[in-house]
Amino acid sequence: MSLHLLSDLLDTHDATEKAVLDFRTRYEIALSTGDELDVRRVRALAAGFELRNPGVRILDELDAIQAA
Repeated sequence: MSLHLLSDLLDTHDATEKAVLDFRTRYEIALSTGDELDVRRVRALAAGFELRNPGVRILDELDAIQAA
């Protein structure tokens, strides 16, 4: 594997982790404020992200946050 390809893979992984953290944070804020519209908005955006990034399971994490 070339160094350039490895670097691209790491960048993609870092961007995905940042996106997951952003979704989790936005969801926690929406739940804590009771903003049902924002809760639905974050879930819709997360679902779209999952469709574009196979293997990423953000909705499962959001469900776990809501269940806690």
